[in-house]
Amino acid sequence: MEEKNDLVVVEKEEISEDPTEDFAEELEEMEHEAEDNELIKTLGESINKQVELELEPLVPDGTEEVPESEPDSPEEPPKGFRGFIKRVPTWIYIVTGILAFIVILVVILNASGLGEKLLIKLGANVAAITVDYKPLDFENIEIDTENVEDISEFMDLLTPIPTEELTPTPEPTPTPPLYDKKIINILLLGEECIGSGSSRGRTDMIVLATIDTITKTVKLTSLMRDSFVQIPGYDDNRINAAYALGGVPLLYQTIEKNFDIVPDNYVLVRFDDFEKVVDSVGGVDITLSKTEAKYLNKTNYISKPQYRTVVEGLNHMNGNQALGYCRVRYVAHDGEKNDFGRTTRHRVMISALVEKIKNLGYTDLFRVAMECLPMVTTDVTADEIEKYIHMVLDIGGADINIKEMRIPADGTYNFVTIRKMSVTQLDIQKNKELLHEFIYGENVTEGDKDNGNTNVEGNP
Repeated sequence: MEEKNDLVVVEKEEISEDPTEDFAEELEEMEHEAEDNELIKTLGESINKQVELELEPLVPDGTEEVPESEPDSPEEPPKGFRGFIKRVPTWIYIVTGILAFIVILVVILNASGLGEKLLIKLGANVAAITVDYKPLDFENIEIDTENVEDISEFMDLLTPIPTEELTPTPEPTPTPPLYDKKIINILLLGEECIGSGSSRGRTDMIVLATIDTITKTVKLTSLMRDSFVQIPGYDDNRINAAYALGGVPLLYQTIEKNFDIVPDNYVLVRFDDFEKVVDSVGGVDITLSKTEAKYLNKTNYISKPQYRTVVEGLNHMNGNQALGYCRVRYVAHDGEKNDFGRTTRHRVMISALVEKIKNLGYTDLFRVAMECLPMVTTDVTADEIEKYIHMVLDIGGADINIKEMRIPADGTYNFVTIRKMSVTQLDIQKNKELLHEFIYGENVTEGDKDNGNTNVEGNP
């Protein structure tokens, strides 16, 4: 009973305490509990972030998340060669790829032999559209009636032409030449236009260039301008009268009538343009005798006084000096005087130009072609250029063997004067035989000579 009374007493004491105090204590405990929960939450979030940072390198590609705190942070570019590659613009890669493809293609084509053929065809087509292309028209030969001074001196007769041999009527449709020939003859002409005004000048240089694939040689034959020959339809005159009267077509007919040779094509360069051609290739090397050097320095053959500085021995000549050298007549060259010496100089100059051109690189060759071809007048087509280049390469390319000849040959002519006009009278038959022997040799068939034309005078 006593214990019960004690409990009753205690309960009464607790109940009897102030209830306000009990509520305050409970409120304080709740506040502490909220603070503890907030602290626990903050600590949990911190631990979670730390765990995520530790595990981030192990997350597979494609699941990586960019932290919200750094959405626009720039990526640091790689360094070294890798960085350089990334910084190169895309267009450079495209251009480089195209160039690499072209180089590889050229290497493959060269290895297969197709590259050279492709370049030759391309060059031939470019050359054909660059030159002054003038095909020969034998039906309409233009007679230059304004060239009175030149024509009048050609009227002195040495050997009359029979009256029945008038200017022939050419065939209306000439047979195309056959280019499977083994020997090709190209007429090289140098026209002197000084004092001629708008009319034709004189062909002071007439050279027959022969590409001979049988003997593997190139042959240069000078036809001296004062050679007295028969001109179809006219009286006997100097050979350069044919060009003065009727241009290249009449000169073709004259060469064919007297020497029984039909040129396959012609190439004409005017002397004032010849000077530019020599300068374009960078000059030529010519050896002068003491007499030649002294003569060139004291006369106006070298038209610009500042260039009259040539010396005995080897000279690297510019265009003005080279042209002066080609025009010299009154100084002997290798013992030959007058026009004989001058025609020899023409052949020396052509050989020097060939030597210079064949040593040029592709870039310089292209530049020279673009500068010089517009100054060339010719009837050579793109297909013919391509074939002739292949012929030259077949006979040696840069190692071409060049032979020379002059018409009239030694012992086959006389100097005569008719009405104060000095001319060279030829033994036509003998010179024709010697010329055919030099160009065609003994083992050439008529098929190699014939170019498909049978009308000797009217249809070259």
